[in-house]
Amino acid sequence: MLNFINHPLTGTPYGTALDLCVVVSILAWLTSVITREYSWADRLWSLCPPIYCLIVAADADFASPRLNLMAVLVTLWGLRLTYNYARKGGFSKGGEDYRWAAIHEKIGPVGFQALNLLFIAPGQMLTVWLFASPVHQAWLWRETPMTFLD
Repeated sequence: MLNFINHPLTGTPYGTALDLCVVVSILAWLTSVITREYSWADRLWSLCPPIYCLIVAADADFASPRLNLMAVLVTLWGLRLTYNYARKGGFSKGGEDYRWAAIHEKIGPVGFQALNLLFIAPGQMLTVWLFASPVHQAWLWRETPMTFLD
C-alpha cells in the first residue's frame, strides 16, 4: 500500500487511493504546466474512480459481493464517461475545455496559475476521490451480507 501522508485512512485501501490521488494531482498539475493544457484533470475524471474502487475491492481479494458490485458499476460508469469524452475529442492534443481559456483571459496568467495549483489539479482530483468514498463504507461493512439497501 502507498503511504505518503499520515492521515486517518492510513492502512486502509481507500487511504491508499487517497495517496494515489495526491500523486495523480501532482502529476496532473506538472503536466498542465509543462504542456500549457489545463484539462489533464478533466481527462482523469473517468479513469480514477474505477481505479480507486478496484484498489478497495482487490484489498478484499474480490471476495465481497458489495465491493465487487460497486467496482463493476463504477467501472461501467467510467467506461461510458471515457467513451463520451473521447468521442468529443477530450483526450486529443489541444482538447482543452474551452472554459479554461475564458477563465484564463478573465483572471490573467498569475491568477490562472494560482487557480491551477489550488483547484484545477488538486481540487478536481480530490473531488473525484470523494466520488468513490462510498466504497470505503462498503469496505468497512464487507463481511455483512448485502440487503435491499445495497
